[in-house]
Amino acid sequence: MVNIEEIVRRAREQADADARERVRQLLRARPAEWLVEQLIVQTMGATGHGSLPLRRSEEDDRQAEQDRALRLDRIRAWRLDRARLTGLVLRYRELTRERLEAEGYLLHPPQRGGDLIEARHRSPAAAALLEEAKDLLYALLFGGDEAEVRLDRVKRELLTLTLPRAKSHTLAFLLRAATESGTEGTWRDPRRAAADDDRAAQVGLRVAYGETADALVGHGIAAALRLINHLEVNEPVLHARMENAAEGTLE
Repeated sequence: MVNIEEIVRRAREQADADARERVRQLLRARPAEWLVEQLIVQTMGATGHGSLPLRRSEEDDRQAEQDRALRLDRIRAWRLDRARLTGLVLRYRELTRERLEAEGYLLHPPQRGGDLIEARHRSPAAAALLEEAKDLLYALLFGGDEAEVRLDRVKRELLTLTLPRAKSHTLAFLLRAATESGTEGTWRDPRRAAADDDRAAQVGLRVAYGETADALVGHGIAAALRLINHLEVNEPVLHARMENAAEGTLE
């Protein structure tokens, strides 16, 4: 004869099976990149919360230094001043995601909020534009006499940028110079047209930079980040704040 303990045990087993199936369905709906990141966090811990960072090899360091040298050469060729920066900001602001797709810069890219936009989704012109935008971001954050950046910086500002940890390597040069903290995403797309970052592993990057009296550097940083997002990071919104200059989301 079945007793009450047996009834409770069976009910719990059924509830457990139902819960597992529900979790399985929810996980299947998440991007593969998000699942990989969650496994890394579960097994290794989240960087910025007491875990040891992965060691960089000497080859990684040599490659990073070589990339930096090439970037500085490209920036020096600009002789970046107010006039050139103003022109770049105006041009970047016109390059919306829709225009980049319509004019063939982006080739069948993944939906906004999905995977990174890989090289195969960028035309040669888009690849050059992405490199230029990253060079500009580097110049505005770190460029001085060595890079022949000729801007009258009169005050210090702080850029705070939040993006998915799984995509943070797209701004590797920024990672090496910024203060990092881990967090969890809470943004939801009200239209549900793209994946949201709810509870996704996020990384917050903070880096100080020199600003001009009229916040032109901040405008340049915002324009460069927005374009980098359109061409590679591929978030619905990229959360950035520049204290005492501008704050908000870069769509």
